[in-house]
Amino acid sequence: MTLRENDPRSVGGYRIESRIGTGGMGVVYLGRSASGRAVAVKVVHTRYADNAEFRARFRQEIVAARRVSGAFTAPVVDADPDAERPWMATAFVPGRTLTERVAEAGPLDGRALRRLGTELAEALREIHRAEVVHRDLKPSNVLLLEGEGDDGAARVIDFGISRAASSDVRTQTGMVMGSPPFMAPEQFSRPREVGPAVDVFSLGAVLVYAATGRSPFEAENAYLAAYNTVHSEPELGGLPEPLRPLVSACLAKEPADRPTSSEVLDALTGLPEEPTDDGSKSDSASESESDEKPSRIPVTVPPETGTLSLSGPRPNERKRRRTWLWTALVGAAVLGMAGTASVTVLDDDRAGTVDGADTRVTPRGSVPAGWSPWHNALEPEVKDDDPMPFGPACVPDALGVFCSSPQVALMRLSSATGQVEWTKPMSRKKVNGYTLREPVVREGVVFVNSSDRSEGVDAFDGRTGARLWHVDGPVGDFAYLSGVLLVRLDELGPSDTARFAAYEPRTGEELWQRKLASASASPFHEGSKGTLYADLRDGSGGIARLDARTGRTLGNVEAPKGDLWLATVHDDTAYYARWDDNTGVSAAFFIQDLDSGKTRRIDIPWSVEPEAPPLVHGDTMYIFDYGNETLLALDLKRGKPLWTSSRDLRVFSEPAIHDGRLYVTMPDTSILALDPRTGKEIGRTASSFDTGDRSFEELTPNSVPPLLVGGVLYGVSGPGVFSVADVP
Repeated sequence: MTLRENDPRSVGGYRIESRIGTGGMGVVYLGRSASGRAVAVKVVHTRYADNAEFRARFRQEIVAARRVSGAFTAPVVDADPDAERPWMATAFVPGRTLTERVAEAGPLDGRALRRLGTELAEALREIHRAEVVHRDLKPSNVLLLEGEGDDGAARVIDFGISRAASSDVRTQTGMVMGSPPFMAPEQFSRPREVGPAVDVFSLGAVLVYAATGRSPFEAENAYLAAYNTVHSEPELGGLPEPLRPLVSACLAKEPADRPTSSEVLDALTGLPEEPTDDGSKSDSASESESDEKPSRIPVTVPPETGTLSLSGPRPNERKRRRTWLWTALVGAAVLGMAGTASVTVLDDDRAGTVDGADTRVTPRGSVPAGWSPWHNALEPEVKDDDPMPFGPACVPDALGVFCSSPQVALMRLSSATGQVEWTKPMSRKKVNGYTLREPVVREGVVFVNSSDRSEGVDAFDGRTGARLWHVDGPVGDFAYLSGVLLVRLDELGPSDTARFAAYEPRTGEELWQRKLASASASPFHEGSKGTLYADLRDGSGGIARLDARTGRTLGNVEAPKGDLWLATVHDDTAYYARWDDNTGVSAAFFIQDLDSGKTRRIDIPWSVEPEAPPLVHGDTMYIFDYGNETLLALDLKRGKPLWTSSRDLRVFSEPAIHDGRLYVTMPDTSILALDPRTGKEIGRTASSFDTGDRSFEELTPNSVPPLLVGGVLYGVSGPGVFSVADVP
């Protein structure tokens, strides 16, 4: 990436040539020494330079990176943690991240996958021998070298949240650091007590991603990914059988049940060699075939030191590990003789990153400190010249509850008490309630309609309320998809073309801008592997697949004929609703595989009026039928309705699925839990508000689904927002 006007041209005597990338803590540049040596220079963001905590973290990163410099890491060349803007220079590694490799060329095959696992296990072994815990091993922190003799060799980078065993720097209470789809369960529940076993867990998750294109705990957002990690079994479909027992052990919920990095390395080197294209084995495989098995004796490690001990498990724990390792090696050897399972390309790791400085994830079963049921009435004052009252547009989140209203651009309510913690006033005199929309919260950043008179978009730090960046208006809709914030730069109007731009969510860096032939307010849908789908049918362009980071068109798919609404895209499958010209409602859905273009149709025996995009979960699609005030479940495999809720229930929110239950908000401000397979009621909470004679429908500008975080439900209703205990 080219340098910007405010980028430095020299750092610590290194000439800066270009940008490599931007992270939560700083910007990484390509630099040159006086002798011409290429280095990667990481410079802390200006806004963090005066923050003592961030300086301590950066100093810790430098120390950790120096301690672990080796064959499978990028060695530190120079650093100055006390500079006006702290910086660190490491050897430049020419290559691409594992994320980029999988996105561009697809999952790794058996031999490449085994090589990756071996190199990462060896890297972790050296990191742990140096008494350091990385704590953020993920695909974007794995670099694959490009060059003769080294093509594909892995390097582990970014020790920004690593910890030394003897470190006095402690994680703050409640602060979670890492990337949820690749974090270990204890990083959510006991973040101050993590040890090297978290890196082994992350290694297992990374190998699943390398083999399938998705995390084993994939979910729609970071918080659900965190929940899956703590409570659900990993999805290992598509992982080659010889690796499955080993990876399954790495992903054990309890740290004591996981192998060490040395044991993982021994297990990988003991696996049978993958066959070549002609069916023969490589020379190295032939040489390694003997009756002698590799050592399974756990490596001797230093004695226990402090909270983040790198010492080995207690004797009974060692026995459990060795028992597993024998089973895994024998099972893998037998399976290896029978061949390797095919690799399935699935979804990308789009659940997002939770930055340790910005986001706290509360796993299920952990209620926020000081919590008790609460409700907060945030309805605006009704005036004679504005008889239509519009309630708040709120979104519950693990950081708190974020709301916008005609008078307030953004406010955050405490998730424990419901009290307003801070507000960002609306400088405009009045906002049309019909155009008011709920905030969008991702990765600790909150996006809302602008608080000034420009009618643009603001990005706020969800923790502090500080405005991070701004897009000037007037603008149309905006959405967060595939890791970027997409903004329509034109107001809605009769034009068949519109300008759209994509921005880096935390920094506001404009990634690309394009004019698209679409009159839709927001034609984009999320695809896999960092892609977007754009509905360009208004310009006869079909459905275009775009690279989310560059805006480049990757291909087009011809959409089914007819007056169809592209309701949603899930796992690279498009779901269209057919509209009746007379009634404006749908009596059929069309499902299209966007890779092959094949389409099938599901007829519905009655008309429905979807209020929002349907929820696709497994083989079922759930539709909020606004016109009939019901929920409809469609069996996607059999192509027919599965169940529909009774009209007496009067459903008034989009559905959400948490912990195997389907939740919806009701007109009386209670939350209903249903069995997603049968539609039968499991239970419901008590009403939080006395709605009296007021019309719930008139007071509600949106249909935000309930959110379950830490065993606590959060709901949005016309009168305001509320929090109650989960249905038993």
